[in-house]
Amino acid sequence: MRVLLISANKEILPDPVAPIGLAYVAAAIKKAGHNVSILDLCFSEAIEGVIRDEIKAYNPEVIGISIRNIDNVSYPNSISYISAIKDVVDICKESSNAKIVLGGSGFTIMPEMLLNFLNADFGIIGEGEETFPELLEKIRNGNDFKTIFGLIYRKENRIVKNPIKIIKDLNSLSMPDRALLDNTRYLKDGGSGNIQTKRGCYFKCIYCTYPLVEGSDVRLRSPKLVADEFEVMEKEYNLSHVFVVDNVFNYPISHAEEICRELVKRGLKIKWSCYANPGFITERLVDLMVKAGCTGIDLGTDAASEKMLKSMGKNFNLYVLKDASRICNNAGFSVCKSLLLGGPGETKDTLKETLENIEALNPKAVVAMTGIRMYPNTTLAKIAEEEGMISEKDLSLTPYFYIAKDVRDNLVETVEDFSLGLSHWILP
Repeated sequence: MRVLLISANKEILPDPVAPIGLAYVAAAIKKAGHNVSILDLCFSEAIEGVIRDEIKAYNPEVIGISIRNIDNVSYPNSISYISAIKDVVDICKESSNAKIVLGGSGFTIMPEMLLNFLNADFGIIGEGEETFPELLEKIRNGNDFKTIFGLIYRKENRIVKNPIKIIKDLNSLSMPDRALLDNTRYLKDGGSGNIQTKRGCYFKCIYCTYPLVEGSDVRLRSPKLVADEFEVMEKEYNLSHVFVVDNVFNYPISHAEEICRELVKRGLKIKWSCYANPGFITERLVDLMVKAGCTGIDLGTDAASEKMLKSMGKNFNLYVLKDASRICNNAGFSVCKSLLLGGPGETKDTLKETLENIEALNPKAVVAMTGIRMYPNTTLAKIAEEEGMISEKDLSLTPYFYIAKDVRDNLVETVEDFSLGLSHWILP
């Protein structure tokens, strides 16, 4: 079958992100014997013409549309992407009789709502490398869809949601098909290559959707295969910098260390950066990361107050955060600190403590989010319901943000005032 995969993401701030998930699915579809093409709308201006031209030229039988984000998760300047995504779906439906399949991390968070609102034929919840090729076979042969794990679809004017199954052996997956992406354009516009070394998250951050998207079981890729992919990106695609898109690169520590050792053995010139958890920063690991080409690290701190670290469900305390920052700074890393301000229990005192402590850690950059976007099936949503803020069932495609009562009236102004004149503080 002819399959057209469309990346609907057009957000380029803080930098454009190549659709690695779509490249993974494309490789799986191709391996199953189908023809596949990717249309990445990230840098397109007149998307209607671009989509119509691609459909006319390729004549797809199935169109997959990847939804990376529902909105920009930013308060108070919240921007929803849903209407733009609906335009993409509508243009596809007007231009083709192809079946429409939705997927991606954004879709997985709210699959029923999005399938309804966008009026698509099918959706894939979670990983698509096994589900999408199986769906293609069922469509081609006219078989029933009830046995396809992770599929959500319409049947007799109702929505059917099949059980979800994770891919246990990530080493069985083909390498993402980057030949279908404009890798040069991403580098030119400030992006980078990207790579995944694991899936799943066992951490208990109260707001996080990673366990919903990837599951709570951590599944590791072979360090050798990860290094192979780094080598391909450098030698075949001329990528000079790569971002590791794992929710946490440095857990388990032993896995991260072995990846670094494999990269050191290859003698690659490619540079990379990653997300990291302060609770798993050691001097030995950081030394290996430096030798392996790592230049930057984003420490997901969320807060720098003992009370708020506990409230946010973090696995580390303030002492561990300070020690991790010291190790990273001494190694010469470009360290970014990410903050989520206004969570449950936030007060003027805890907010002041976090702001001052973070700045004292000498970060290269600070990304400070005011308010926390709430999603169904998270601990934060349940807390908000218990506090009478909003019922979890009322959380929808419209962004709702949690801001603690004690700081609700002045959170944004307090952070703006503190960061005034600090050019390394970024308030999305």
